[in-house]
Amino acid sequence: MTSSRGSETTRAFRPAPFFDHGLFLLHLNRGKEEMGRGYHETARREFEEARRLRPRDSEVLLNLSITLFHLGQFGEAETMTRDLLAEHAESVPLLFNLGLILFKCGRDRDAREPLEKVLGFAPAHRKAHLTLGLLAQRRGAWDEAQRHFRLAGAELKDGSEGDDSVARTARAAAAEVRIATATVTTTQPNVHDTRPSPAVVVKPEPLDSLTSSGKLKSSSGARPRPSVAALNGMDAMAAAAAPARPLGPFSPKPGGFLSVSCGEGVRVRRGIVVGRSGAPVFDASPSRTPDGLDRILIGASGDGVLLLAESGRVPWLKSLRGEALSVHPERLLAFESALACRADVTPDAGDRTAPPFLKLAGSGAVALAVSSEPARFDVERGQPLAIAARAVVAYGGELVPELLEESDPLSGLGAGASMRFTGVGFVLADSR
Repeated sequence: MTSSRGSETTRAFRPAPFFDHGLFLLHLNRGKEEMGRGYHETARREFEEARRLRPRDSEVLLNLSITLFHLGQFGEAETMTRDLLAEHAESVPLLFNLGLILFKCGRDRDAREPLEKVLGFAPAHRKAHLTLGLLAQRRGAWDEAQRHFRLAGAELKDGSEGDDSVARTARAAAAEVRIATATVTTTQPNVHDTRPSPAVVVKPEPLDSLTSSGKLKSSSGARPRPSVAALNGMDAMAAAAAPARPLGPFSPKPGGFLSVSCGEGVRVRRGIVVGRSGAPVFDASPSRTPDGLDRILIGASGDGVLLLAESGRVPWLKSLRGEALSVHPERLLAFESALACRADVTPDAGDRTAPPFLKLAGSGAVALAVSSEPARFDVERGQPLAIAARAVVAYGGELVPELLEESDPLSGLGAGASMRFTGVGFVLADSR
């Protein structure tokens, strides 16, 4: 006679009947949405429900492993990724994810093997070169590190065509190597500099490697040809990017934190202060924050440092030099008090009852919250830009924003609430 426990196991892993397919897709898509918003614990619960209905679905398992990675549960993420690799041994995304998981755990020797396999299949994989360069840097293999950094784009000029976060990280790491080797050569010729390499923020491979059926692309035994996007380093691979350089009172830290010096005065969005040192003075006076913005902002000054963090996002710094920038309130971390601030006339495109965009003007530094470096879309007269409202981080110039009606084609294509910008200026956008 079958035990009760055995019966429960059988029921838990039975093939889901056809009528469960809609429920499966509901949990899967909810999980993707929550993961995109940075709510990884909620995403995990949704993916677990989808997994209960389709225990061996590759798309569910890949999404779940990525979510576990973001939650810091590297052991489970590694096990799940290795299970997927058992069926898809030549999957570049899975190999890269495994290398990143091991790199994040500090298992440098183990991380090298899958990352080197990535280069065997895709020799121009810039982020794999960058990560291998950081591994070489940590063990003091300077020449090897510099070679990988060059292949990752370290020799691209700042602001040149093709320059991106990978190239900037590689340049910064290469500069660290030059400083370290110069120190070793001039002071201790036979001793390696053991200073840690720049901390990196890593994200696993996204889902562009899946077929329409939701299964991982199977290998035919031949090495796949790298895509044009991969050769240009612009495929949405996992980013191994160091924090941005300090600007004004703002100093980005590993893990998505932002250190803010209060000495000259800053304005900070409420709800994102996670730590402090010293004795900063807080000012919540409505008279100092017109247009009712005291509900959103609080002032800080004096001898102290604040630590800010926004779940699922990292700081991105921008300097204003006598210009204006309208920022979505949920994308603002902080700005220097020298900047004037007022409520913009534009309602929040996603919710008309939400706070308006904040218009900053003058000269000073601004810290924004993004999932990765935002794209800049230039808008010219006579050529308006329509874009999903959820993607808009900020805009500047002489632009007139407009909330599009639900009947707009973008809404029908799944973009949700959308905005249209006309005039001359630019829009900063982030996919999450």
